[in-house]
Amino acid sequence: MSKRKPARKCHQPKGKPVTIHQPQWDQGAAGPANRERLHEEPATDIDPETGRETPNPNGIRRQRRQTWAEVYAKAGSITPRQHAAAVTLRMAADGMPDRDPLAAIGEVRIRQSAGDAAAARIDARRFYHELMARIPMASMPVVERVVVDDLPIWHGNSAQRERHMQRLRDGLDAIA
Repeated sequence: MSKRKPARKCHQPKGKPVTIHQPQWDQGAAGPANRERLHEEPATDIDPETGRETPNPNGIRRQRRQTWAEVYAKAGSITPRQHAAAVTLRMAADGMPDRDPLAAIGEVRIRQSAGDAAAARIDARRFYHELMARIPMASMPVVERVVVDDLPIWHGNSAQRERHMQRLRDGLDAIA
């Protein structure tokens, strides 16, 4: 028979509860990294008969993440006309899959019916390519980064940031 060693006892003093403190950096979904560009707005209902918006009587608010084009428009870096062009380009980009098998075929003629989702995606893809073809080559990387990929303008010194912002403005002016 083998001899077993007795189990060790915990060195915790009796009667003292164990407390575990949450690290200061771990704030979960309420942390500053998750709240970046988060915008609160009132949740309103739209009356289908009149089309008017009525505020929610319970004071409920809705949160949504702002795009970088919205952030730059609110800061006054781009004009409302340029922001509208950015929204148009983003909507065309969102209406398409990442890889379009029909992109290699030049002109595809499709009769679009009201409920044909595939035809709508193809038309959105064609519209996206038409918009991108109008953007100058110098502005293309900045427009793709800010509008399509929803990333901020590259960091750098103020002269570099302003140069990238001007390229963004030029690219959005070309499609506005």
